Amino acid sequence: MPVKANESELDVLARARKIGLAKAVHEFPDDVIAAAQAAARTRSALPETNDPADEPWPPMRMRTPS
Repeated sequence: MPVKANESELDVLARARKIGLAKAVHEFPDDVIAAAQAAARTRSALPETNDPADEPWPPMRMRTPS
């Protein structure tokens, strides 16, 4: 069990519950918080954009056998 969550961690857990991750929050609260922090770090490394259609890297393409 987590020691004591700060306000931002409680917000992360509340958001996770709201999007349907209540079981994960109950069983693995530290992992939910760590995943949210990792996602925030990754997002902050991407360029700023106001257009949701912009992609930070080229779209994935499937290789077809020749």
